[in-house]
Amino acid sequence: MLNLKGNKIKLTNNQNMTYKRTGLDNHIVGISLMIIFTSFWTILAEYFFDNSDFRVVGITLGFVVLYLIYSFVKFNKRKTNLTEITSENKPKINKWFYTISAFQGIAIFVVYNILVNIDQLNLIICCIALIVGIHFVLLAKVFDRKFDYYIGSWTTIIAIIGFVLIVKSQYDYRIVNAFVCLGCALSTTMYGIKIIIGGNSYLKGFKSKI
Repeated sequence: MLNLKGNKIKLTNNQNMTYKRTGLDNHIVGISLMIIFTSFWTILAEYFFDNSDFRVVGITLGFVVLYLIYSFVKFNKRKTNLTEITSENKPKINKWFYTISAFQGIAIFVVYNILVNIDQLNLIICCIALIVGIHFVLLAKVFDRKFDYYIGSWTTIIAIIGFVLIVKSQYDYRIVNAFVCLGCALSTTMYGIKIIIGGNSYLKGFKSKI
C-alpha cells in the first residue's frame, strides 16, 4: 500500500513486502521451466516439420503449454493462503545443481562451435537433446529422483537414434530433427504434468491439516 506525503512515496504495508516461501515454490519454479522448455522444443519441432504435420504438433502442444501456464498462475494464487516454511539449507545439493546446469550450458556452447567449424550444424539438435538427457540423469543422482532417470534415459535414447539416422543419411535431417524435438517436448510435458500432480497433492494435504 502506498502512502503519499508531500512529494514522497512511502510503502506502508510491510506484510506483503517480504518474500513468502511455501511448499509450492519448487512446483512453481518447476512449472515455469517446463513452460519455457516445452515452448522451445515445440517451436523447433514446428520449424523442422515445416507444416508437413499440418501444425498438429504446434496446436496440440500449444494447449499443453496453456495448461502449464494455467497451473503456474493457479499455484501462485494459492500460495498466498499457505503457511510460510523455513528454508532448508542444502549447500552440497545446491552446489551440484548449479555445477550440472553450468556444465549443460558450457557443453552446448562448445558443441555448437565444434559443429559450426566442421560444417555439421545439422547435428546440433541431437547434440543438445543428448546433453539435456545426460543433464537429467545427473540430476536424478543428485536429487535421488527416479522420474529424472526415466526422462533422462528417454531423451538420451531419442537423441542417439536421431544422431545415427542423420549420420547414416537414411532420412532428411530436418524430419529427424523434428521428431527429436517432439520427443524432447513430450519429455518436458510429462515432467510438467508430474510437477502439477505433485503440487495438487500438496494442496490437498494442506487442506486436510486445516
